[in-house]
Amino acid sequence: MTAFPKPVIDAMADRAMRMHHMLWHTTRDSWAVLTADEKEVFSAHGWVPPRPSRGPMDPATGSRPVELDNKSGEDFLYMHRQMIAEVNSILAEVGDPQHPHAQGWAAIPAPDDLDFPVPPAYVLPGDPDSTQGIQDVKLPAEYDRLHALEMQVTDPAVLHQISLGRLGAAVEFFIHNALHMRWSAQMPEYRPGGDAFDVDHKWDDSAYNWLGDTYSSHVNPLFWRIHGWVDARIDDWMAANGLQGQVPWSFDPPWSGPEGGHDHGHHMIAHLALRAQPGNAEADALQTRLSAMETTVEDLKRAGIREPARFPIHHGEL
Repeated sequence: MTAFPKPVIDAMADRAMRMHHMLWHTTRDSWAVLTADEKEVFSAHGWVPPRPSRGPMDPATGSRPVELDNKSGEDFLYMHRQMIAEVNSILAEVGDPQHPHAQGWAAIPAPDDLDFPVPPAYVLPGDPDSTQGIQDVKLPAEYDRLHALEMQVTDPAVLHQISLGRLGAAVEFFIHNALHMRWSAQMPEYRPGGDAFDVDHKWDDSAYNWLGDTYSSHVNPLFWRIHGWVDARIDDWMAANGLQGQVPWSFDPPWSGPEGGHDHGHHMIAHLALRAQPGNAEADALQTRLSAMETTVEDLKRAGIREPARFPIHHGEL
């Protein structure tokens, strides 16, 4: 697979784009287990997810449930659809015949797929639980689980019976997170997981494109294969429910970040990062938003707030 054109890679590796993607996932995943004081730190900077993606800890199971029915799944589908739209607009301008648009998988690749082989398992230093999770998600048996779920989320009879929000939440936590980790590959070094927001500038190098980190996953070309597959589930749901035209989102629009994070259908950070040039208005606007996110992260650090688990994988049913 050939690399994406440099303008796209550079924009996705931009520090503002990395921070936005990290903070968006963090707030949704963490909100239900934050204290009132910790929520206030996020709130002070506008990072208040209207619909958390995971619930509080269940004392009986010791795990946190996926919020299947609060429509947070729409936020997941919408935000990434906007990212895809921004990238596609730049790819159309670049005119690279090898990358006319961000192309998703038609189906989740099987273990014997020669075009998209599963990278070998590897060790995350100092993190035995995540290391075990990586080993498990790369087993051939994991494909059987994912394929069975894929058959459900592409079945018109199933899609006709569930809401778009439930579909999005199930896809995010039962399939998408596993795809990130299954196709993640060994890196020379990893940004610490669960750390107090390590955003050292060394992680901004475009070579840091590990699929297992929300700070870097979108820099990896396979991110677009995964999210192209995810995005196609919206179209399947629309067709199964006899709908055409605009997606009937329950919110106008769904949540993609603080006020100013979206505008006229754009994913604003991606929009600016893809168009910023030294001295232009887009670069100035992007710097303003980056400065705000830098301040957010520093306040989170001072409050001792830590990042959630990397792409947590849940085993569940629609």
